Amino acid sequence: MPGTKFDTKHRTTIRNLRIREDTAKYLYNLDPESAHYDPKTRSMRDNPFKNNPRDDILYRGENFVRHSGDVKDMAKQQMFAWEAKERNLDVHLLADPTKMELLYSDFKEKKEGFKQDVKEGILEKYGGEEHLEAPPRELLLAQTENYVEYSRTGQLIKGQEKAVAKSKYEEDVYSSNHMSVWGSYWESGLWGYSCCHSLIKMSYCTGDAGKIAAKSRAAQMKRVLEEKQKSLVELHQERNKDKKKKKKKSKQQDREDEEENKQAKLMKALEAEDERSREFKKIMGIDERKRPYNSMMADSGEQPTEEEIEAFRRKRLRTDDPMAAMLS
Repeated sequence: MPGTKFDTKHRTTIRNLRIREDTAKYLYNLDPESAHYDPKTRSMRDNPFKNNPRDDILYRGENFVRHSGDVKDMAKQQMFAWEAKERNLDVHLLADPTKMELLYSDFKEKKEGFKQDVKEGILEKYGGEEHLEAPPRELLLAQTENYVEYSRTGQLIKGQEKAVAKSKYEEDVYSSNHMSVWGSYWESGLWGYSCCHSLIKMSYCTGDAGKIAAKSRAAQMKRVLEEKQKSLVELHQERNKDKKKKKKKSKQQDREDEEENKQAKLMKALEAEDERSREFKKIMGIDERKRPYNSMMADSGEQPTEEEIEAFRRKRLRTDDPMAAMLS
């Protein structure tokens, strides 16, 4: 038990029992990643509700109890009792609590006095006391004797607010009977006066009449713009039409270019077929014993293209054609 003397000859076992009506510690949070529960000592040191911000939690772990209230002071007194026991001073935290409290308070006073004596000796020997009397660092750059009191909403209740730094330009100069400065009003990308909503600099103030006129002018301009301006649906439809037209034109142009390329390739294939026919007739006119070697073989082993096949079909003679005799 904390605070008692430990004797190896007389061992006592104190069971950490709980009342049967209380909830078991391991049932507070069934998440396996929560606080660890030691079944041997029946202890759960961490808080099982770490991620729960509520204040009405019944159990916060054994470490919370050990580090709250007067537990820290009691632990310091226990350390003092152990150290006093080593110096042959018979004092006990639980047996003599009054004596323990008096000795501990006397020890703290002597300790603070010793620290103060050491500090004064160092200052007397080396100096520098004026540096220790300086105000806190957070007040060095914001120190003032002016008392100002604000409400919870930020409004001034008592005192005088901090003066705003003035610029090198003239401020709060009202000209032409205006009650506000130029630039205090903004509308449609233009600056003006907030007292009359005039957008012309150095104009004469017209007051509420100017506001009414500016309001009617803005409404009229808005109406004109709405009449001229098309709706978003119409603009979207027009854009889609333009895109479709461009796609059609591009597709038609691609088709035309493809047809032109096909015609050009076909013309070349027809010329090559005529050349091949002439070469074939020339070779067939020579005696087969005098023909060159492999003269009847194709030039290469490549597959014929579509244009070459079409040229061969066009130039081929059909014997069953009644007009074949007219071509020879």
